[in-house]
Amino acid sequence: MKHVVIVGGGFAGVYAARGLLKRRDVKVTLISKRNYFLFIPMLHEVATGGLSGYNLAEPYRGILRGKNFSFLQDEVREVDLVKRRVACAHGEVPYDYLVLATGSTTNFFGTKGAEEHCFVLKSLEDAFRLKNQVVRKAEEAFMAKEKDVQEQKLSVVIVGAGPTGVELAIEMQELLEQICKSNASFHGRPSVYLIQRGDRVIPQIPRLQGDAERQLKKHGVHVLTGAGVTEVRKDGVVLQDGRIIAADTVVWSAGVKPSIVKTIPDVAGEKRCLVVDAYLRLLQFPEVFVIGDCATYIPEGEKTPIPMLAQVATEQGKSVGKNLARLLGKRELVPFSFKLKGQFISLGKGYGAGFIGPLKLTGFKAWWLNRTIYLFKILGAGNKLKTAWEWTLNLFTKRDACEH
Repeated sequence: MKHVVIVGGGFAGVYAARGLLKRRDVKVTLISKRNYFLFIPMLHEVATGGLSGYNLAEPYRGILRGKNFSFLQDEVREVDLVKRRVACAHGEVPYDYLVLATGSTTNFFGTKGAEEHCFVLKSLEDAFRLKNQVVRKAEEAFMAKEKDVQEQKLSVVIVGAGPTGVELAIEMQELLEQICKSNASFHGRPSVYLIQRGDRVIPQIPRLQGDAERQLKKHGVHVLTGAGVTEVRKDGVVLQDGRIIAADTVVWSAGVKPSIVKTIPDVAGEKRCLVVDAYLRLLQFPEVFVIGDCATYIPEGEKTPIPMLAQVATEQGKSVGKNLARLLGKRELVPFSFKLKGQFISLGKGYGAGFIGPLKLTGFKAWWLNRTIYLFKILGAGNKLKTAWEWTLNLFTKRDACEH
């Protein structure tokens, strides 16, 4: 019986495992540092009091079942591609085929002070920390006497105006305004700054730029385009033109980079990109498949790699699962192909924008459809029901502004 080891339990890794577990002639081992799958695209809602967060996590053993499946909660220290062994903190795991789905980490681009002082959104703990920070700073602002101190504590800077940055900025503005209005004796106003080095927000989705910019303006978010951040401090950021924005809370949403384990960089080279072929295999080691954010694949005839999106990772996972099954059955592999089906973004409570093929939607319909799509992607029937219930309640209730 062949042994397939999957390193990483995000969208790519989980869907690869699900495809393989349909066969009985293969042993599948999934290795991850945490014991649950996390629906990362909705973490900004946790950070802004829109969701409790626990509905977004589902234990791997609850969604991946079979006598031929095993889960190992461990940290991968090294991968020996020649001897075909994965070295973990608590021992080695041999493999016949390896699937690397280690995802990505935050890319601070060497910005001074960014890693030390910025909040990020890569885990439930990150979302809880950010929310607690915002709530706590608001309470401190209520007690402060000086206006500049109040403004600094009620200011949130978000670096990077991609989809996550835009969604987070609008919902953070809604949360802060709700908190401030709850204190009748306080007359200060919060400020959310969205900083983008380029000329437009969400450059990845040109069709939705106008909708995003209108909603940002409507919510009172301060959008600064063509403004790079050169330094992040404990009390704010420094822009490339010398301006300083005072803020006790700075969130980094400006980019990611592949997360790869030790020895793999020797293959990746200076750019740390794991380039794969049309079947998503590592060029030098065809028994190793690389999928998700840690892979770089440029389709034939294209000039740029396919984007780092959850729907891309999901499709890659499905493709690798099917191709590994074909390998085991000694059948011909099928090249990976991807066509963007559509994209949606949330632009505040009850409002969204997006498109499916040529059809574009805005307003409540887009917001509702976005959530419906997400609901189908959430793993675990219980989590689907709980999330749907929370979203329904949130239409008629305020955001959760409690520390956790």
